[in-house]
Amino acid sequence: MLGFGQLQAYAEYVVVPADQVTAKPAEMPWEVAGGFTAGAQTASLALEALGVGAGDTLVVHGAAGAVGTMAVQLAALAGVAVVGTAAPGNHEYLRGLGATPVAYGDGLVERLRPFAPTAALDGAGGAALDASVTLVADRRRILTLVDHERAAGLGVRVVEGVRSAARLAGLADRYARGELRFHVRHTYPLERAADAHRALESGHGRGKIVLTVRSGL
Repeated sequence: MLGFGQLQAYAEYVVVPADQVTAKPAEMPWEVAGGFTAGAQTASLALEALGVGAGDTLVVHGAAGAVGTMAVQLAALAGVAVVGTAAPGNHEYLRGLGATPVAYGDGLVERLRPFAPTAALDGAGGAALDASVTLVADRRRILTLVDHERAAGLGVRVVEGVRSAARLAGLADRYARGELRFHVRHTYPLERAADAHRALESGHGRGKIVLTVRSGL
């Protein structure tokens, strides 16, 4: 099964309502299942809030991360032109997902300006959100996943939709059909959760770090 809780800590077992679970596709490895639920649903909700579609150019900041990976693919499948910011080492990865890669850092606004973005999904915060505000005319078409404290003052969106088993089932079906890829950067056993957080905080990684709860995953 695939399922999700709300703001829970790490645990071997979790009790959730029946409307928060759906069948795990046989094609989906367990380590992918461990990270897919949050990454895929967050990306789906964010794109829905932004209302992007054919004719839009979407900038995804932190595009190589778990949510960014899913957002790039979902947007590209919807006919959106996607530009993804990431470290140079992740640029070929982003091309494979359907995005045009751009390096972040000094000069980001100038590198993005020629693309004339109509929407932005911010998974990095700070300078990335500043660049989005500079470049996207309609701030209601900017959504930040991380810079919540600044969102209201800037007039940009945060994810507000509700995860659901129906949404998760649809995304899992697209994975099973080969439409979506999900990259697991590294797995750690539950007892090494601190190591997982240190790896996460190092930055520049692609995909999801997953905690496993038993051997063989």
